[in-house]
Amino acid sequence: MHFPRRRLLQGGLGIAAGVLGGGLSACGSSSSAQTPKGFTEVTFSSIGDTTAQKMFKDMIAAAQKESLDEQKIKIVWKPAPGDDWASVMLQFASGTTSDIQRIDDDRVYDLATSGKILQLDKMMLDPSLGFDLSKYSPSFATKVAVEGYQFSVTPAMSANVLYYNKKLFNDAGLTAPTSWSEAWSWDEFDAAVKKLTKKSGNRTDVYGVQFAVNTIQATAYGAGDVALNAEQTECGYSKPETLEAIDKQVSYIREGYAPTVDVDFLPLFNAGKLAMTWQGMDLGAKISKSVEWDIMPWPKTPLFAMTKNYARTWVIPKTAKDPQAAFLALKALSGKAASEVMAKAQFAVPALTEVAKGSAFTDHPYPTTPSVWAETLGNVKDRSVDIPFPRGPIGTALADSFVEGVNANGLMSGKLSTADYIKIGRAAVNAEIKKRNWDVSQGKTLLEKGGSLTDPDTKVLK
Repeated sequence: MHFPRRRLLQGGLGIAAGVLGGGLSACGSSSSAQTPKGFTEVTFSSIGDTTAQKMFKDMIAAAQKESLDEQKIKIVWKPAPGDDWASVMLQFASGTTSDIQRIDDDRVYDLATSGKILQLDKMMLDPSLGFDLSKYSPSFATKVAVEGYQFSVTPAMSANVLYYNKKLFNDAGLTAPTSWSEAWSWDEFDAAVKKLTKKSGNRTDVYGVQFAVNTIQATAYGAGDVALNAEQTECGYSKPETLEAIDKQVSYIREGYAPTVDVDFLPLFNAGKLAMTWQGMDLGAKISKSVEWDIMPWPKTPLFAMTKNYARTWVIPKTAKDPQAAFLALKALSGKAASEVMAKAQFAVPALTEVAKGSAFTDHPYPTTPSVWAETLGNVKDRSVDIPFPRGPIGTALADSFVEGVNANGLMSGKLSTADYIKIGRAAVNAEIKKRNWDVSQGKTLLEKGGSLTDPDTKVLK
C-alpha cells in the first residue's frame, strides 16, 4: 500500500541525539520480560494490517534464528499506535519511536534534514558490521538516499506494473511481454488498448486500461525527460515529446478506453470489464479467484519502459537505545531468512538478489512472470527501470504540482488540457525553487544545518 506525501511537522520535536557506534549493552523496557538475560533488546515498529503484522513477526523470528540469537540481540515487535504514517510522525514528535522504525519513503528526507534519524553510511561500510552491497539490487542504496547519504535501509520495494486479464488477452489474440527489455512500444500498447476495449455506442463495456495520475511520472521519463534539470534550478517536463506522450496517455480517458479517476477499478477488473490496470504488489490478494491474471511492463513511452516503485523503508531514530544493535538487527531483517518471509508473502520485491530470484519469490500460482516485478529493481541497457524521482522539498513540490491536488485532478477529469497541466505544474515548481533559492547544493546545506551528518566524508555512494 502506498500512502500519499504528507508534510513533516517542522521544528520543536526535541529528540535527543543518539550516539553512533559503541558496544552492545542490555537495555530495559516495558517488554524486557520477553528479552533473555544478557541480550540487547531492539524494538521494531510499523503500521500495517493484521496480515502485515504477522509477516513482520515472522520476519523477526526468521532473523532471530538466522543470526540474532547468536549475537544476543532480541527484536521486540511493537505495532504502531495508529494505522497511518501520521501516527508514526507523532511518535517522532514525542520521542517515542522504536529503535527500528518503518516509515514512508517520502518522509525520510525531511526526517534526515531535521536531524531525527541516524546517518548509516559508516556502519554500512564497516567490514565487521555492514552489508555486502554486491548481493543487493542496484537500487538498494540509491532509492531513498538523501543527497547521496544513507539514512535508511530499504530491504524491499513494491513494484508497480500492469496487471492484465489473461482471458481478455487470449480472446483478443494478444501475448503480453514478459520482461522490461521486451516491453511493448507505444504504438503496440496503443493498438492493444483499443483492441481490448469493447464499446456499445457511447458506452464502454470493457475498458482496455486503467491508470493513476502518478503513471505520468514514468511516462515523462520514458519520453526521455526528467523532473528537474541537473542543477535542480528548473523544473523539467519541458520536452515536446513529454507533452505528446502524456496527452496520448490521457486521451484514453477522454475517448472512453480507460475509466475516469472516480471509478473504482477493482470491481471492474474482477468482473472482467477491465483488461489492464497499473498497480502495486498488494493488488494480487484482492483479485477474484475467478480471474486468471498475470503482470507485464508499462510500455515504452516512446523511448523507454519505466515505472515508479514504492520503497519499503526502515530507519533508526536518534532515540535508539543502542544504535549499533539496532543496525545489526536491521541488517538481519534485510538478510536471507527475513527476506524469504517477505518474498513468500509477496509484500514486495526483496532487495537481496538471491531471494528475488529464488523459489520463495518465484513459486506462486500468480503471477507466472514474477521477474517483471523483480526487474524493476535493476537496469535495462544500463538505464534504471525505476525512475530516479527527486526527493526533498522540490520533490514534494513536484508531487504536489503534478500528482496531487487541483492540477492533477483537472488533467485526469478532462477539465484541463495536457499543455495547461504541464504549464501550471512547471510554474508552481519553479516558483518553489525561486522561493527557496534552491540548487543542487542546498540539500547538503540542510543536512549540515540539521546536524544530521555525523560522518560527512563517509558515503556508500561514491
